[in-house]
Amino acid sequence: MELQLAIDGMSCGGCVASVRRALEAVAGAEIRSVELGLAVVRVAPERRDELVRAIEDAGFDVSPTG
Repeated sequence: MELQLAIDGMSCGGCVASVRRALEAVAGAEIRSVELGLAVVRVAPERRDELVRAIEDAGFDVSPTG
């Protein structure tokens, strides 16, 4: 499943790098893109909550965009 996630609190390249590292730590996540305010990731449906939790643990708020 491909997720588009709106990520609040990202304001610089360091934030983008932090989110990318958080996503890379989730087994099976395939990062399509990470930019200010948005990440697009392919992940198995059962890993979705783990993915969101990883971003939140990195200090950002996240919600699906659609």
